[in-house]
Amino acid sequence: MRSSLLIRVIAPSAVVGLVCAALNVGAIGPADSRDLDVATATTHFLADVPDPALVHRRAPPANLPGLVRRGELLAGIMATPPAVQQIALKARVPANEIAASNRTTASVPLALSEPGSERRAADIGDSLKRYRIEIQARQTTPVLDVYVQAPSAREAARLAAATGPGLLAYLDREARRLGVPAAPPIRLKQLGPVRAGDISGGAVPTVALLTFVLGFALSVATLLALRALRQPATVPDGVRLAAPAAQVHSGEPRRPDGDAPPERPTSAPDRHAGADDWPHTNRLVPWTIAVFMAVLWLVPFNAIELNASLPIDLKFDRLILPIVFGGWALAVLTGGVSAPRLRLTWVHVAIAVFVASAFASVVLGARYLNQTGEFDLAVKQLPLLIAYVSLFVIVASGVRRSEVAAFLSYTLGLAVLCGAGLIWEYRFQTNVFYNFSNAVLPGVFSVSDANASALDDIGRRVVRGPAEVGLEAVTMLSLALAISLVGFLDSKRWGQRVLYGLTGCILLAATFATFRKSALLAPVSVVATLAYFRRRHLMKLAPVGLVLIVMVQILSPGALRSTTEQFFRKDRTAVPTVSDRTADYDAIRPDLWAHPAFGRGFGTYNHETYRILDSEILHRTVETGVLGLAFFLLIPIAVIASARVVVAGRDRRRMPMALVGAAAGVCFLVASALYDVLSFPHATYIFLYIAGLLCVVVTTPPRDEEEDEDVQADAGAPATPPHPRPGPRRRKAGARERQPATRASAAPGR
Repeated sequence: MRSSLLIRVIAPSAVVGLVCAALNVGAIGPADSRDLDVATATTHFLADVPDPALVHRRAPPANLPGLVRRGELLAGIMATPPAVQQIALKARVPANEIAASNRTTASVPLALSEPGSERRAADIGDSLKRYRIEIQARQTTPVLDVYVQAPSAREAARLAAATGPGLLAYLDREARRLGVPAAPPIRLKQLGPVRAGDISGGAVPTVALLTFVLGFALSVATLLALRALRQPATVPDGVRLAAPAAQVHSGEPRRPDGDAPPERPTSAPDRHAGADDWPHTNRLVPWTIAVFMAVLWLVPFNAIELNASLPIDLKFDRLILPIVFGGWALAVLTGGVSAPRLRLTWVHVAIAVFVASAFASVVLGARYLNQTGEFDLAVKQLPLLIAYVSLFVIVASGVRRSEVAAFLSYTLGLAVLCGAGLIWEYRFQTNVFYNFSNAVLPGVFSVSDANASALDDIGRRVVRGPAEVGLEAVTMLSLALAISLVGFLDSKRWGQRVLYGLTGCILLAATFATFRKSALLAPVSVVATLAYFRRRHLMKLAPVGLVLIVMVQILSPGALRSTTEQFFRKDRTAVPTVSDRTADYDAIRPDLWAHPAFGRGFGTYNHETYRILDSEILHRTVETGVLGLAFFLLIPIAVIASARVVVAGRDRRRMPMALVGAAAGVCFLVASALYDVLSFPHATYIFLYIAGLLCVVVTTPPRDEEEDEDVQADAGAPATPPHPRPGPRRRKAGARERQPATRASAAPGR
């Protein structure tokens, strides 16, 4: 089997990957490998006046502000087409191959410096040229900083040295043409020699590696799919496919003819059901998952960096996740009963095609990104995407179905701790998460300062907990709110209902403490999802609503009123957070039309150069194109659809956990429309973690897990919703023997 797989799948796929890599870097085919060569140069000019020069004066001249403004004027003139023509003549470069731009350095609001659709369209056209000049005038001194890009270091240095003389030649020619009387000449003194160098040394091997990985993966997936179509009954070892809807409906696999499955032998008497389930287990994988989840909820890892210069952004989470992955890989290689079991669901397929589209956007746009100097942005962002997928795969394969309830309860506990910390930050203006991390971590790590009394652009307090922004904290707590509400709906005892109600109060109070309008939208999406699937039980939540409002007012005084007032203020359409979002839709049209299918490249829409897009929908449209956006939306849609199948089956053991997954999918969709959720890993990690648990629920469990569940049912053990069920119903001795006959007789009527 392994030799056949190697010969028919792995070897041809490796050849396909090598050919694709060679074609993309120009080793074979019509492409030129020199297209990936990029060099830069920089120089500086002082806009001076006649004698005495600025550097020879004992005190700054009285007209220094005027000289600074003159420097800004000269920087703008240098970027005009007539001046570029003079620069091209002196540098011996075709003028139509030079793109010149003047970066705005004046102290203006960020929204005014963001490019609109017209300017962005011009920038896209200029970015295709081989030679580029960017001029920046300093704000306090009359100095022009000139940055040049060219195919080689020699050409870049020659072009940079020609910018100053070319500008003076243009000014002299215009003065003679207009007959301007003699005036004190402008002195443009070059400060030091031109510095130039090649910056594309690692572009060719990196592009080749990414192309090989993408070509190899797509070829393997295609060949395996073709084999599966020819042999539909063959399933690779260790892979568990999702059960059909008819099987999921009853909670047990059913024969195609509708008869009940054969009765399985009873487990050994000395075998205790769930004895090896987390947290009562020595298996490494579930414990590493639990540790990583504690980091997600309680540590501001995105603000923690290793004090070292590395080619990728090595945040704190990307130091811990390899340990989790290493334990998972070791368990896979070791094998045995405790080894992770790979499952295959539609959620896996959706995530796989989105990752493939992200890699394809970078591979197909590698030459353009390398020309614009943004290829490194994609190289730094792709590892984050791989980290997201790794956590999903580890959870979906390393957690047993009988452990899902315990993990959800554990997640709810962590969320309550996170919410309590947010409420503390709101009331006492102290971020305990940042302060604790800064005090505990060693000196090799640096933690960014969290100013709990800081205000945003419209005067709202910055309350964020372990997250980077308040919106991310809202998404985290809303995802956990689904666990609390489902637990409340399924509780039979008043004590458990009160406990789940208190957790919901803490989560909602912490959500409103962020002062974000999404604090109302995200929880409403969760409640609406549960109301859709559990319409008959909706009345249970009606009296709780009033209690929640009162408790939120007690825990976070004034937060609810401050949040809701933002929806009814008269100038709500003029608030920057609203007007900037509406302006983004028109501003991204040039990027969309330039790269409609796969986008300009995953993770390459730089905030400093372009616009700040407060929507993951817009980010996916720009960076991965229409196809990437469709595949991204397919992920939460697949989560919701998979959960709906289980909910429709009315399986009392799996339905509560599936409801949590459905609410998480809807909440993630809403969050994606409100901000760029993939840029803030806390919320994305938690969503994919819940999606992984859902995949465990919707797939057919292995034989030993099915026997464990049956033993639990026979022994009167509680089912596995996200909380321990009170008062389990005990079956009579002959109930299990009578059940297959009852199901068999009911099958034809379905």
